[in-house]
Amino acid sequence: MGKKRNVRKYYGFAKVFIRVMIKFVSPKLLHDLNATVEPYTPKNKTFIIIGNHSDIMDPGYQMVSLNRYVRFVAADFLLRINPITKFLLGTLEGVIVKRRDKSSELLVEEILENVRAGIPVGLHAEGMVTTNGETGFISENTGKLVKDSGVALITYRVTGGYLHKPRWADTKRSGPIHGKVVNEYSPEELSKMSVDEINEIIRRDIYVNAYEEQRKNPQIYAGEKLAEFAERLLYVCPKCHQVGKLKSDDDKFTCECGYSLTYGEDAFWHSDKNEVIIDNVLDWDKWQRKEWKNILLSTEGLIYSEEHQIVSKVIDNEPQTVFADAVMNIYKDRFEFVMNGEKLEFPLYSLKRVQNASTQNLVIIDKDSNYYLISCNTPHSSDKYVAAWYYLTGREYK
Repeated sequence: MGKKRNVRKYYGFAKVFIRVMIKFVSPKLLHDLNATVEPYTPKNKTFIIIGNHSDIMDPGYQMVSLNRYVRFVAADFLLRINPITKFLLGTLEGVIVKRRDKSSELLVEEILENVRAGIPVGLHAEGMVTTNGETGFISENTGKLVKDSGVALITYRVTGGYLHKPRWADTKRSGPIHGKVVNEYSPEELSKMSVDEINEIIRRDIYVNAYEEQRKNPQIYAGEKLAEFAERLLYVCPKCHQVGKLKSDDDKFTCECGYSLTYGEDAFWHSDKNEVIIDNVLDWDKWQRKEWKNILLSTEGLIYSEEHQIVSKVIDNEPQTVFADAVMNIYKDRFEFVMNGEKLEFPLYSLKRVQNASTQNLVIIDKDSNYYLISCNTPHSSDKYVAAWYYLTGREYK
């Protein structure tokens, strides 16, 4: 049996470091982001905090609200950003790293290891920043984790984060962000709840629909190039129903069929020709998923093809290029990558995981737990491939 890790090794350093950052750095940062957070003092020393994930700054908002360090669960790609993040988050164990090629059981055990050592843990139950502005699917295992931990649960909600910088965009907007604790549930309260009941309170407390909030309480989200890179999410045109024909330019979003929209400072789509079919990103995404499912299930042979895909195999958290410029093909039973006569195939039913990463990258974990990262230098939607895997293997994409 391996030597037990000392999860508290760098905890004291992290607490002091974050306290200093909160005191001296966070006021200016919050001001620059036009963000406000409501202070909150936890009633319990050790807890799991779960919030919606609308913005990459969400962990920061939560720690500023609580005025303390929380060890968050974070995706492995953060360790590949630069040497500083690799040192602070990896070497000094600033976060619990969610390795995409490792089982969820190992991640759960590491979370429990931390809370049992008295370290508060933060996680975003959706697993990633929302792609379309609505709080995403929350696994039933979340409630079980909270139940098994034996510690308190704090729920946290951020509004405005998605509209301030949608996941698909590169530019920030000037509109407001607000974060606050919704509820704190003691271990005694949680012990009387079933796993289903815990999942229900989490879903209720952290749910946000950015466009519903915007209709109720309109705010201005001004900025430059407001529509740029919307094709990272939106891939089916609501007018001609073609896939992959949409392109953005500054505030404009157009299709090859002539359909043209402008993204406004109110975060809704507008048209000089009065031809807005769907006026917001969220409803458009919900519609396109149904349309894409119909296309996938009704098309025989090659369903869809896309060029200029970079295929890398991630080994020891470092991507190593397999194909530098491949064509990706979707068939009913497989994903296929082709370059210079060489072919790499992924039978859909054998894959362990297919998910989005970063703004437009794709992660594929095969039956042998090999970790592949698919990227592209031109704007496109990786989400259509995630949806394709779900639909073509007979499941719903939530």
